Order: sequence, then C-alpha cells, then structure tokens
Amino acid sequence: MPRNKQRYVLLDRDGVINRRLPSGYVTSWDQFEFLPRVLSGLRLLAENGFAALVISNQACVGKGLLSSKELNAITQRFLLETALSGGDIAQVYYCCHTTEECCGCRKPQQGLIARAQLEYEFTPEETFFVGDSPSALRAATAAGCPSIEIRRGAFLDPYSRDEARALVASSLYEAAEMILEKVDCHPRKVVLVLR
Repeated sequence: MPRNKQRYVLLDRDGVINRRLPSGYVTSWDQFEFLPRVLSGLRLLAENGFAALVISNQACVGKGLLSSKELNAITQRFLLETALSGGDIAQVYYCCHTTEECCGCRKPQQGLIARAQLEYEFTPEETFFVGDSPSALRAATAAGCPSIEIRRGAFLDPYSRDEARALVASSLYEAAEMILEKVDCHPRKVVLVLR
C-alpha cells in the first residue's frame, strides 16, 4: 500500500470510545464519558495516517429514547472533542433500528461496514475493526476485517496476544499500538538535541 494512501480503522462507539452505561443508552452529552486514553489513541492513529470510521448500533433512536437530532448533537460534540485532541474521525455510521426490525445494517449484520467500504474505498483485509461486543466482532468477521476486541481486563490475561486467538486490548490506545505494529508503522518520535 502506498505510504500516502489514506488508511482507516473501524471503531464501535459505546464501550470503545465512550463508557457503556449499565442502565442502557447514552441519551445526552452529560452521560457521554470518553474512556481512558481514547483521545490519545485517536491522536496516535491520526499522527500515523489513520482516520477512524465509527460503526455503531444506536437503537435508542428506534425505541424513542432520543431523537435523531439529539443523537446528532452528541455526535457533533464528541467529534469536536476528538478533533481538538488531534484525532481524526472521518465519518460516523449509525444503525438506529431496533432488533425487531431485522435490518441489514444492525450489527452483527455487515451493512454499515459495507456502506463505509463503498464510500471510503478501503480494503477490508487491511482495515482493523475495534469493538467490545460479540455482535460487532461478528460483523467485522463477516466483512473480512481483522478485529481487536476491547476487554478491560485484557492486561491480566496472559493469552490476550496469542496469535491463534482474536487480538485483545484493554483500551483503544493499546489497540492503536497493536494496529501500528501490525502494519509496520511506528509512532513518530521527537528527539531533542541539547547543545
């Protein structure tokens, strides 16, 4: 792949970018909390030529818990925070259907990943998907994308980096480091020379 070609990473939202609420859905900006080191992880990816595409189920809209306009307001806020921190989220794709609607875009279906691929022309086999739920990881597998599972206690699991298993990271920052390692891309280092 040419060095100057834009590269992408696919990210689930809740549980990867922001804290997943045990009570259900994030329905206001006050409830949106970035997970530790997420903004640093997004900046690390951007510094190395990766833009993020967010692929997320948001059935809260289909269930009437918030409107599309309210979801968009939350999205615009976290996109702004990401940009101000040096990250690059190129696009956010939401499935707002409920499970009962049996659509083709709700993960574990691969509809949103296929749409993102058409619009951004990435090669699935070269594009990592980072998610924390079985349905997200199944969608990535169906689309042909390698995946990294976010598991909070991954650093306690001595087998979490076993190549025979799915890759596992404890945070988006760690997942970003793994992606850069896999694509043989090293973070830029600043060397200070004192005279």
